[in-house]
Amino acid sequence: MRKKPSSTQREVGLHALPGTAVQRYVPHVRIAILGSGVVGQALARGLAKHGHEVRIGTRKDQVDDLPVGTPSEVVKDADLVFLSVLGTAAVDLVTSIQDELRGKVLIDTTNPLDFSSGGPSLFVGHSDSLGEQVQRAIPDTRVVKAYNTVGNANMVDPDLRGGPPTMFIGGDSEEAKSTVTTLLEATGWDVVDLGGIETSRYLEPICIAWVLHGIRTGTWNHALRLLRG
Repeated sequence: MRKKPSSTQREVGLHALPGTAVQRYVPHVRIAILGSGVVGQALARGLAKHGHEVRIGTRKDQVDDLPVGTPSEVVKDADLVFLSVLGTAAVDLVTSIQDELRGKVLIDTTNPLDFSSGGPSLFVGHSDSLGEQVQRAIPDTRVVKAYNTVGNANMVDPDLRGGPPTMFIGGDSEEAKSTVTTLLEATGWDVVDLGGIETSRYLEPICIAWVLHGIRTGTWNHALRLLRG
């Protein structure tokens, strides 16, 4: 996804980050989104606006006007896969389609959120993470943790005061992270790579801070930004 597309490819997703000269040519790609909830639908609609061919993997026959198929069907044909289900379902789902996922890049947007005690907490954390559990379940897939520290309304083309927000990512494959970075930069994000998939141990708790700010203020239109000196 880093290369400028040939004349036979559709040039989509060209975007200049506000206040920068950064531009990314992102060729048309086929994207599978596992999950038909608000996150999956927001990603599908936002990425489709950039010209990508997007399908939602679900057991449902219909998700509004969005193209759907079974998880195995949409993953088999995809160039890039998003995992956007409840954290409690993430490992079981990817395990069930590990053959179709082999060799692909999977963006893990999930968080191990637990509200059983009232406030937000994690059902795994600190010495392990959901991102690592997903990667262990599908060792032949290149997993990148991303999109888990922002609400679905701002996942694609965030328009917030103060310039582009920062998406923190982590994963073991440099090539996969380069692919994800290119897509993020083409859709309005500054990107910070924290390292390997074990950095999910720190990325997932960041979601708690995002949730707590929303609960305290009653607003959900916010994101994080890393300022550099």
